[in-house]
Amino acid sequence: MKKSALVWLTCLLISVGLGCLLSGCQAPSGKDFKITDFDSVHSPVGTDGNTYLIFGALPVSPPAPDLPPSLAAFLGRWEGYDYSPPVKQDYKIVLLIQSISAQGGTAYLWLGTNLQYPAVVQQVQFQVVNTPDPAIQFRAAFGNTTATLRLACASGQKLLESPDSAHRPLVLSQSRTFYVYKDYSQYLAGIHIYARTYQNTTLPQYGSGYLLYLPDGYAADPAKTWPLILFLHGTGDRGDNVFLLAKASPFMYIRAKGSLPFIIVAPLLKSSYNLFPLAYMDGVLAELQSAYRVDPQRIYVTGLSLGGEATYRLAISEPHAFAAIAPLSAALETSQIALIGRIKDLPVWAIHGENDTVIPLATGRKPVDALLKLGGNIRFTVLPGHDHDTWTDTYSDPAFYAWLLQYQAR
Repeated sequence: MKKSALVWLTCLLISVGLGCLLSGCQAPSGKDFKITDFDSVHSPVGTDGNTYLIFGALPVSPPAPDLPPSLAAFLGRWEGYDYSPPVKQDYKIVLLIQSISAQGGTAYLWLGTNLQYPAVVQQVQFQVVNTPDPAIQFRAAFGNTTATLRLACASGQKLLESPDSAHRPLVLSQSRTFYVYKDYSQYLAGIHIYARTYQNTTLPQYGSGYLLYLPDGYAADPAKTWPLILFLHGTGDRGDNVFLLAKASPFMYIRAKGSLPFIIVAPLLKSSYNLFPLAYMDGVLAELQSAYRVDPQRIYVTGLSLGGEATYRLAISEPHAFAAIAPLSAALETSQIALIGRIKDLPVWAIHGENDTVIPLATGRKPVDALLKLGGNIRFTVLPGHDHDTWTDTYSDPAFYAWLLQYQAR
């Protein structure tokens, strides 16, 4: 090849490479990683025999002697979050960078909104992007979209971060410990949370069952009745996996902090439904009151987003059945707002994120304003700096449960 042609080809390749770098075009993606031996991939944490560190058993190759320290720093296990709206920190990420060279390397990716049930488990071939601060780049699926992820190693901070221009801002560190459980149902049963199916044969058309929490002491006194929290989940948890409901719900308090003095029940809704049918919610309540020792004067309803709308609607349909309700990040149709006077005397605590882009704050205010205009017993909390996720802080706060318990049905 003539020298001029070689120079031209070199310039072309550099130009194409730079164009890809600037435009974020195709980067290497992964292939599904099938785990056939749980213990060879994850490492046990503690002595319970059930809690495991994700990718904790996978080896990391030592860096080659001639590998620059700026690239060797990428090796190892990283954990963190995707900070993209509309729900920041919804997607959680574990990335084990197993090997790296000046051109690229191999990693293992664990990605999902629920670590126990990840959406992506892959072996990833990434490329090294040789900018002034080296970065790695690959593609990954987030729900219905696929994004090119680029991560640079922040010098001296032990962080992998996306550049400011990245479409999906990620921050990963080596200081977190994301766990999974070898037997999730066993873990939940250990804290009195159980999956249950319906006895009423009409209810499975709406959902396969419900998640149940029985408080400490429930079995000790067969004559004692208990307050009930009926929790109604959001759109993303519809389907056939009831264990998903242990995450974004009052069960998160049980998992992180300890017991609560309530029976807590979360019915699962099939993905074919866009709303919780009233017949479903009524049927679930009837079955719960038959199967468990529920105090009929202390039944509370709370839900988020899709479930927040259902919380309003269920209370409007049966205004005297509940002691209090708490809709989170919720909207309500105009036809239902017209009926909201039915719950004028019911204690309502509505909670909304200041920066919610799924259900804007102005939309969430409409049922609140309607109740205020009628002199309703309404408390409205706007969480500053929050997007659609109001449930993480709310359901982790003991003050939320104390607020519920001060009320009884009339």
